[in-house]
Parts: sequence; structure tokens; C-alpha cells
Amino acid sequence: MEILSQYGEYILYSLVILLIIKSIFSLKIEEHHSHWNTLIDNFNFSSKEFYTLLKQELNEQGVAGIVIDNVRLKEGNIFSSRRWYLRVTWKEYQYDICAAPFGKGFFLSWWLLYKNSLLQILILKIPFIGFWLQKKLFPTTYYKIDTASMFMSYAQQSVLNVLDNIATTKGIRMLNTDERKPILNSVFKR
Repeated sequence: MEILSQYGEYILYSLVILLIIKSIFSLKIEEHHSHWNTLIDNFNFSSKEFYTLLKQELNEQGVAGIVIDNVRLKEGNIFSSRRWYLRVTWKEYQYDICAAPFGKGFFLSWWLLYKNSLLQILILKIPFIGFWLQKKLFPTTYYKIDTASMFMSYAQQSVLNVLDNIATTKGIRMLNTDERKPILNSVFKR
């Protein structure tokens, strides 16, 4: 009888530890700051070629500390297919770009993400004071807002430069002013 109660305690402690770990890692580490997308009708282009041209454009801008990778992201659950994206990382910002044929057209989108640190996530999990403590230890500053805007402008302009060069070369229509504007979120709102 005593052995059973001892095992019961171990099982209970193990479950509590697993729930705490799940709770910590279930919080989103990334939140999107802004996004953009467009579909160019009656246009066929290679995703790989677009990514190659975009890598060249991004590297030519001379921004130090930029890391550019091809990544495969899931379309849905853990059993779903994966799609190729171009990921551009700088400081705590991540810019994921999708270029893909869609029907008779070519689809482009990007997402600018802000990555929270594990420490920020852990602080947010503190009952009652986590939110307040998070705001005090990791305040939203003009610098943070400006760097997000700089990175977004840099990456957005690079995507548009590549698209404009392709449009000129292939003779397709250029995007109008409204089609060029990203959609901003208040990622720094907590």
C-alpha cells in the first residue's frame, strides 16, 4: 500500500512538471508585426529563381548581421506537407517570404515576426504580475519600434525591387501604390 502511494506521488509530480513545461512552450515565441501579399495574374515564374534574385538584392543592401536561409515550413499539422520559404533574420526580427505559382498566376507574401526570448515568455507566465513585470523589464522603446520599421522597409523594398525588375524584363504589369503597402499590426501591444 505504501509503495502504491509513493508511485502515485511520483506520477503526480511528473504530471505537474509536464504541465508546466507544456505551458511554457505553448506560448507563442513569435508574433507578427506586419504582412503583405499579392497575386500577379497570368504570370508564371520559378519560386527558386525568385528566392535567388531576392537573396542577391538583400545582400547588396549592405546591412550587417543579416542571415538568409531557405526553410521548409509546415502547411498545417505535424503530418502536413512542407513549403519552401526564404527566411531573413536580423536581431530579434524574422522575415518569412513565400513565392509560389498559384493557378495561372504567381503569389507573393511575407510576414515580419518579432521573436520573444525564452526569458520574456517565462516572465509572462508568472501569475498576477507577469504582464506588468514583462512591460517593466522589456519596455517598448522608440528604438525597438524604429528597428522593426527599418527592417520591414528594407525587406519590403527588396521584394518590390526584385518584382519590379522581373515585371520590366517579362513585360508584366507593375504593382500599383495600394498593392505595395504592407498591413501593420501592433506587435508591441501586450
